[in-house]
Amino acid sequence: MSNKKILIIGISGPSSSGKSTLARLFTALFPKAFILYEDDFFKPEAEIPVKDGLEDWDSPEAIDFAALNQVIDYIKETHHLPEGFVSKEDQNFTGEPPVTVEEAREVKRRIFGEQDSNFDDTEMCIVDGFMLYNDDQLLSKFDMRILLRGKYEKMKARREARNGYATLEGFWRDPPGYFDTIVWPGYVQSHKHLFNNGDVNGELNELAISNGINTVSSLDMHMKDILEWALNKFLCTFGARTK
Repeated sequence: MSNKKILIIGISGPSSSGKSTLARLFTALFPKAFILYEDDFFKPEAEIPVKDGLEDWDSPEAIDFAALNQVIDYIKETHHLPEGFVSKEDQNFTGEPPVTVEEAREVKRRIFGEQDSNFDDTEMCIVDGFMLYNDDQLLSKFDMRILLRGKYEKMKARREARNGYATLEGFWRDPPGYFDTIVWPGYVQSHKHLFNNGDVNGELNELAISNGINTVSSLDMHMKDILEWALNKFLCTFGARTK
């Protein structure tokens, strides 16, 4: 294990906002980066809360935060996932990536310039999750905190186009109206405390800013622009590092 600190980078945001796409692009750009998915820490189906007669997979009560925090602590100590840890997330197809790896590498070369290879030996864990910043213990563990957003209509269309999700005990498909009844209200309820006047389409408030949360300025950004923004934030945060 390296004596250097491993970077823990959080990428959060509502369902279908591009979290996994951005996380996977980061692993393509940084050789020693790997992903930890919050979705691997859902509780068993019998423990998922029920709202309006529907299983609510988009509430804080659906996530085993104690287990997630424990694994992140393990990663901080050992710089790798626990032995035998298997993610089910690779079974979930999120569509063709809107940015190719070569396009992403070109964006990184343009932004990083002479520092392009300085982070090749930097170990980092990208934590991908829809609810990373409402648990204080979890929030404190990140070295960089990214919050993606998007237009409601676009995220709803993406979510409803998906076939479903692998779970601990099988496979979940959203019933009709699930985004409007469960997903979006759950996101708003769990994130409104981070925004002025509770408006999740508005500006971050002082609490969020003081906690180091960074969010995109526009709700209608292409993934290539989001990647450029995220890499700029990364370089501003960790740019003092050298080989």
